[in-house]
Amino acid sequence: MEKEIRSDRIFPLKDASFYPGNDFCDILYFAPIVKDKKRLWLLTEAKKPFIFIDHYKFEPVKIKKGKFRWIDYGITDLEIGKPRGFAQLKFFGIKYKESLNSYFVVTTQIDEELDGDIENVEKVLFGLSMKQAGYSFINPSIIEVGKQVKFTLIYRSGEKGLSERSYIRFSVPNVFSYPQVKNKYGDGYFKITHSDCKIKFEEIKISDESHRQIDVIYFLPEGIKPFGEIIVEYRTDDVFKCPVTSNTTERRYWFSNMPVLSPAVCENKKKIFVPVLKENGHYTNFIAANPERIHLFFPGRVRKKKNIKLVGVITDRYRNIVEDKNWKIKFHLKIEGKKELEIKNISNYFTNRYRFCLNFDNLDPGIYRVKAINEDTGEIISISNPLEIMDEKDSREEIYWGEIHGHTEMSDGIGKFEELYINAKEVGNLDFASAADHACYFTDNQWEWMQDITNSFNKDGEFCTLIGYEWAGNQGHRNIYTSENKLKLFRGMYEPTSNLGVVYKEVEELYGEKVVAGPHTRHISHFWEFHNSFIERFYEIYSMWGYFCESANKLLNEGAIVGFTGGGDCHSGKVFFSPEEKGKQGKTDLGISKGSRYKCGITGAFLKKLDRENLIYALRNRKTYATTGDRILVDFSISGYKMGEIGKTDKVLLKADIHGCDVIEKIEIIKNGNLFYIEKPMKLDYKLEYREKELKRGKFWYILKITQRNKEIAYTSPIWLEIF
Repeated sequence: MEKEIRSDRIFPLKDASFYPGNDFCDILYFAPIVKDKKRLWLLTEAKKPFIFIDHYKFEPVKIKKGKFRWIDYGITDLEIGKPRGFAQLKFFGIKYKESLNSYFVVTTQIDEELDGDIENVEKVLFGLSMKQAGYSFINPSIIEVGKQVKFTLIYRSGEKGLSERSYIRFSVPNVFSYPQVKNKYGDGYFKITHSDCKIKFEEIKISDESHRQIDVIYFLPEGIKPFGEIIVEYRTDDVFKCPVTSNTTERRYWFSNMPVLSPAVCENKKKIFVPVLKENGHYTNFIAANPERIHLFFPGRVRKKKNIKLVGVITDRYRNIVEDKNWKIKFHLKIEGKKELEIKNISNYFTNRYRFCLNFDNLDPGIYRVKAINEDTGEIISISNPLEIMDEKDSREEIYWGEIHGHTEMSDGIGKFEELYINAKEVGNLDFASAADHACYFTDNQWEWMQDITNSFNKDGEFCTLIGYEWAGNQGHRNIYTSENKLKLFRGMYEPTSNLGVVYKEVEELYGEKVVAGPHTRHISHFWEFHNSFIERFYEIYSMWGYFCESANKLLNEGAIVGFTGGGDCHSGKVFFSPEEKGKQGKTDLGISKGSRYKCGITGAFLKKLDRENLIYALRNRKTYATTGDRILVDFSISGYKMGEIGKTDKVLLKADIHGCDVIEKIEIIKNGNLFYIEKPMKLDYKLEYREKELKRGKFWYILKITQRNKEIAYTSPIWLEIF
């Protein structure tokens, strides 16, 4: 079958966004770039609205009669959405109530005079309407995450059926088993078990419109009668490992979250697939499995204070919180350190079915950990991260934990935007967090709401949030953050701001030292060509896409002065506490996109105070370090120079104070990208001291790579030294 180029698009303004004080509503445009001329139409009861497509203004050319009528905005040869197909649509002069029944249409069928309701227009543009496309029903519709499943889908045609030489398409998420029709015993087997018409297998392919979807296409040479049925079975071993609810039948954007086996039909004359209407389609809901795991979270390194909070979180095997099932194992808690305590009954400390919280009073300075112990077997079922309590006079900075690279439904992820922060604070027990949704995938009004929400969660000394987003374009991806309450949007897929050098120059002029950026390590294009050393100060050495030590070493050897962060790029609405499958790190897809096979990392930050100003300062001055998820406490210095600093010395004395979440298996000193020295402590807590004896003059950088017995890793930010 020919490649599908669906250049005609309909945007219902009931999905547009409003923001108090702004005199427009807006919605995201997406379509393949085509050079054909296009005609713009708006069905509305608003009197005389005008439209902006990015910075291009369009005013009515012709207004038809009637309360709900079509307004013609004329023909344009504008390549809308250039270079990647995305654009911002803004509508001025439309009130909220008017938007509910308004539709914006972009069509290459410039000779068509649109008339009638939206269903009639769908017939004109696509050959049939979504209402005529039929119905779908699926079993099961509620599925446990990670569980092998066989789906049965019933497609029922609409009241007019489908004409001869039609096609039907079924879509499958590409993190599922790849569909196949040959081996009935094999994974991914896909078959038609019943059909009220002749049906012929056509092809299976990654969707022309979305790399997240696999399309299974069948040919109906004689069409199908009205209300005729086609029944499909699809078996898959691989499914989502995180909760996902999908009920969007239309593939409006490449990242639209469609249910498994979502059908669409195409009549021969148009070659365009039309999905079933949302209310006529099915949904799929992947839910958390049974509770199996407990996670214990202490703060990092803090000065002595009255209360120290311990948070316990109960999850399924994939680290998904379980809201509707009870934990059935009896356990008690034991705190170990300078002061040892035992909590036999924690029943009074639950804040949710999946979360409990305890406060420990007046703990003396020292290292503490908490163990959860199964009362029936005596088995240790969980151990917390180490907590270090410093004396009030200790001059060292406190260590705070956070993660700043998450995506939500506001761009190409899932999960509500505000829930990212709720999860970060209450479940992940983070000290700081930030979403980094793609700037090209949300609108200006949505951005106003997103900034307001982010600001509402920011509480100095309690929980720090940063305003930030991901700039993405032909020059790679960069995450940009500020300590301010507002951050100007620059979109990499919008031609005027598609040059990273131009963007960085303006960002520097606007915000100075109140802004910081770092490359998305899987999407770096020509790092040095677009690198701005004033803005780009950190490097995400680990994320859900894997380890990036070699590329980090290469950049450092080429002269980059950057610190390290542990990130995520999680697209399931989380930061840090993303899905994981124990024992299968790097081997199984964990998110909604193919290839994200590692759990989120985490960043340790040395801060004088937990607030935005100090966090941006730490990111800019490389006062951070990365881990693959475990909250390993690390303090590293060389001859008095701390992590991230640049100095001169005639002697090299390395010192490190390390407290693990598991036994520290090895500590590697990396010098200019090469393994220089290794020590194998096989202890939970260890002080490293190493003096470099045979010194050579020159410039060098050093990092520590710390590996625990459980294979969790910490990477310190570099220290740069000129040895004389």
